[in-house]
Amino acid sequence: MTSPTRSSEALHDAALELIAESGLGALTIGGVAERAGVSRATAYREFGDKDGLIAAIGRGEVVKMITAAYTELDLFAPPGRIVHAVTLFALGYLRKHAAFGYIRNHEPDWLINVAIAHGRSELNLVETVAALAAPLIAARADAALALTPVQAAEVVVRIVLSHVLLAHSNLTDEQVADTATRAVVLAVEE
Repeated sequence: MTSPTRSSEALHDAALELIAESGLGALTIGGVAERAGVSRATAYREFGDKDGLIAAIGRGEVVKMITAAYTELDLFAPPGRIVHAVTLFALGYLRKHAAFGYIRNHEPDWLINVAIAHGRSELNLVETVAALAAPLIAARADAALALTPVQAAEVVVRIVLSHVLLAHSNLTDEQVADTATRAVVLAVEE
């Protein structure tokens, strides 16, 4: 029998593959278990039900994105450049994410629901990502921000999410990043 960590990773990876192929609507615990090569009982023990699976996948993917941002961005750059870079990073990351792309193109109602829905004690997607991203935005000097770090991060998350939800835009990613920067930084460095 595999360790819970190995099972969790295999289930997570299998779920992402299945979501990228056929979306959340078709996702089942049994299908994920089969793809991961573990028993259905193991999958149910890990996640409880489909809602638990989707919540765990969502949390895991947000953490992966934030972790990747921390490793790829220059956190010692001036605040305006950090906000600009965070915005560009998030736009690119989400566009390359196969499961996100499938959901955006075929099941956008799922994204809208997690972006705005509140559970009893859970934050919605925007609030969750903003809370995790706030230290990125405030890494150097939050005094240069026109808002608190969490508020600034929320503005960036909302801008990114609204932009990636639409397949086509009249704005370039640079223009979106410039807009996000002007929205949250007191004085933008040239």
